[in-house]
Amino acid sequence: MAARIYTSFIDGQWLPESGRVVNRENPGRIDEIATRFCGANVGDARRAMDCAAKAFPDWADVSPADRIGILSNALNFLERSSERIAKLITKENGKTIADSRAEIAAALCDSRHHLEDARKALRVRGRRLDDGVSTALRRESVGVYALITPWNFPLATILRKLVPALAFGNTVVVKPSELTSGVACEWFGILAEQGLPAGVANLALGRGRSIGSALVEHEALRGISFTGSTANGLSLASGVAGRDVRLQIEMGGKNSLLVLADANLEAAVEAALVAGFSCAGQWCTGTGRVIVEAPVAEAFCEALVAKAKRISVGPGHLKGSQVGALISKDRMGAARKAVSVALAEGSHVACGGNGAQTERSGRGYFFEPTVLTGVSETSTAYTEEMFLPILPVAVAKDFDDGIRMANLGTLGLSASIFTNNRQKGEAFCHRVEAGIVHANLHTAFRVSDLPVAAWRDSGRGVPECGDFGSSFFTKPRAVYTRNLV
Repeated sequence: MAARIYTSFIDGQWLPESGRVVNRENPGRIDEIATRFCGANVGDARRAMDCAAKAFPDWADVSPADRIGILSNALNFLERSSERIAKLITKENGKTIADSRAEIAAALCDSRHHLEDARKALRVRGRRLDDGVSTALRRESVGVYALITPWNFPLATILRKLVPALAFGNTVVVKPSELTSGVACEWFGILAEQGLPAGVANLALGRGRSIGSALVEHEALRGISFTGSTANGLSLASGVAGRDVRLQIEMGGKNSLLVLADANLEAAVEAALVAGFSCAGQWCTGTGRVIVEAPVAEAFCEALVAKAKRISVGPGHLKGSQVGALISKDRMGAARKAVSVALAEGSHVACGGNGAQTERSGRGYFFEPTVLTGVSETSTAYTEEMFLPILPVAVAKDFDDGIRMANLGTLGLSASIFTNNRQKGEAFCHRVEAGIVHANLHTAFRVSDLPVAAWRDSGRGVPECGDFGSSFFTKPRAVYTRNLV
């Protein structure tokens, strides 16, 4: 039987197949088609926004309990379908099945926290003054949101935006990455089965350059939640400047892991491996550079390289694969170029540096976990986000020099320090220019009740996750009444 051709979902209906069918290859088995889809056109994208605007008043009037009930049922269905969805994530994205399962688990945890946050935030709070005036703070729905999501966490980023948006009574149009359309469509199929009213959540497939402007220029737009590159995020922000459009933009990171001489080196090495090479290095909060205090630099690098060499690279569906494929042929080219530039700028390839086409890996976009040593703080590998399984290691003279090096550049997403000195650990968490900071934990560690706080050019607007849903997806109304019976 021929594979399903995915299409956009607008006003409660899947669009008919039309136009060119795009075949998306499995990055871990490039002789296999992962998914097939038809992209939306500009007219489809505009209609999706129109339908969301039309559906908004009625959805905002649905009781919070009923809205949350629909979403909760959808999450329960997703949990029961998690293995099927995990296999699709691996097939489209290339990550290991373990990474895909972890993504779904994290998405469910975040989403259920969002629902609980909505339950609390939507309770009307008020009091009665001495002169008989009653006051209340109400949180009102805002309107139509465009949710623009990336390919590296194709389910989690949709849910962390869509669930709070709908729970607070807004309507949405989701524009997922064209590289992972199937995962988005499967989630929308779950929503439809749970009885979500037509037009409340719409899905427009395709490339941002083709349909993005139709979403962000639409007069009904009241908010954008975007996760992606810094260049695209800043362009979005400038494009809506001066309009009544809320922004929640999470962009790039060049996240530093600082290892001091007194640290537990074994734990620090493990943190670098986990955050540097999980998801093939393709995650925003992963470790982008390691800074090691001089006295332990040689010992740290020796241990890191020894363990990196033992990492098993291969198709994500195979048992034992620890690092899966890069998302595309373009990213393979970027990995090779990054290594070439690093060598030209004086860095040393301590391990890796090549495509990993072993008998186990077969034909796919696999790249060896790569450690660069002798890295200068002015080099491209040190200063620019790579989003690859390439880990540059630089040396700091001392603690203060390490903080200075961690703060180089314009990005400020996540940072970590490994030390047994409480004073230095707390000083790092105060002085480093990042919105997510850690001591003796890897750079991607997080929990659901705290925000993905992005500083500097890593973010704009209200942060995602934690208890910030009501800040972004509602508008406050102060109510004063007297003598209402």
